[in-house]
Amino acid sequence: MTTNKWAIREVAIAHFFDRVTGELKVKLDSLKQNGLENTSETVYTQGGRGNTKIVGFSSNKAARFTLQDAVFTSEMLAMLTGQELVKGAAPIIKEEVLTVSGNAALLSCTPRTAGKLQSVQVLGADGSKGRTLSYAASAPGAGQYSVSGKTVTFGSDTVADGERVQIYVETMTGADASKFASSADKFAGTYKLVLDCLVRDVATERDYAAQIVVHKAKLESNWNLTMSPTGDPSVLDIPMEALRSGDSNELYTMTIFDDSAVV
Repeated sequence: MTTNKWAIREVAIAHFFDRVTGELKVKLDSLKQNGLENTSETVYTQGGRGNTKIVGFSSNKAARFTLQDAVFTSEMLAMLTGQELVKGAAPIIKEEVLTVSGNAALLSCTPRTAGKLQSVQVLGADGSKGRTLSYAASAPGAGQYSVSGKTVTFGSDTVADGERVQIYVETMTGADASKFASSADKFAGTYKLVLDCLVRDVATERDYAAQIVVHKAKLESNWNLTMSPTGDPSVLDIPMEALRSGDSNELYTMTIFDDSAVV
């Protein structure tokens, strides 16, 4: 017999599904915590001596879910920004610090386009920024550089052997890169949320399965990415509001069942 008196502590496993196709968008099995807050508002008819409350009218019922993930999933971030995750080669800016020999230095990557590099500067002995070099299409003179493939050539007497140059070059990632964007006109969408939980019977201490289903979980676009050299790693907070389905007044359902008895 399924428990009717139970305790809950373990964090849930979250599954987000596309509401149109029904396909899984992302599974989160590394949550640190998940919470459900039920709220409503009540106003009262008051009167008589002492202006006491006579009748209460409740409204504005709401269910708010908050997930906190220990890791960041690219698909989840794309959903929070209202964008699709794009797989494929993408342009990036890469920094290289190279030692000059024979008026030349060799880049580790190929520039995305021929011509001027993003930035070329000679570094001081202490690593501080020094002279900025300008681009020449060919035959660089004093204070100039040119580029052919991965080779950067400097004008005569521009950079001495052993000196270092700091170069920023736009290049391309490999084909396995993933990219999402945050656009001013795109916001987080609405998904079907399924939370798989465990509850424990108070009398027998036997564990039972529990599943919370939110047919319309509206993600909010508010999230933070905190980077710090000390302290705990950054976590991802995922706030959302349960919306009423078009053909039902339900905000969510919770089913407790014996997983071994599933037919």
